[in-house]
Amino acid sequence: MPRRTDSRSRMIHAASELFGQRGYHATAFSDVIEGSGAPRGSIYFHFPGGKHELAQEATALAGDEIEVTVAEAASQATDPASLIRVLAEGMVQRLEASDYKHGCSIATMVLELAPYDEDLTVEFDTVFARWRAALVGCFESWGITTESGVVLADLVMSAFEGALIVSRAARSPEPFWRTVDALVDAVDGNAAFRPAAARRAKARR
Repeated sequence: MPRRTDSRSRMIHAASELFGQRGYHATAFSDVIEGSGAPRGSIYFHFPGGKHELAQEATALAGDEIEVTVAEAASQATDPASLIRVLAEGMVQRLEASDYKHGCSIATMVLELAPYDEDLTVEFDTVFARWRAALVGCFESWGITTESGVVLADLVMSAFEGALIVSRAARSPEPFWRTVDALVDAVDGNAAFRPAAARRAKARR
């Protein structure tokens, strides 16, 4: 028989998926039970704070997942442009696999609840801070300054978030890829966003 912690984890993952697709208000506990296969009545056992606590846990999970995603993408990348493209590939695959129902795991909740729910707004900001820090860590490893890395990270995050929304509405990855292409061109054209080795090579020419 599954451990109680297995049920809790399954509910958090199911809630994360449902909140990402439908948002907070349109997701009921019954949807989470059905999606997780957890025993009925276990919601308040594992989440005495109710739906709000479940949303906090799902939001924290989104932060965990984005850190893993960036780390995995960085292992396949050699510079900011290639990192952007690897991350984009994964996001488009997820978007298409969900039939354009799921973009960012927290975007729908952010639009619904921030800044009205102060506690969850803090949690949302924490996820974006974790995403930013993960990206900046990659950029710094290529010799990009922290200041430039923060600017580039915010640019990447903002471009991806906006492009995911437009692609969901269009039910097509084309708006996303156009945004990625423009973003890569902007990154390649800005000396501050070039890895240190590339800057040195250009200076020697």
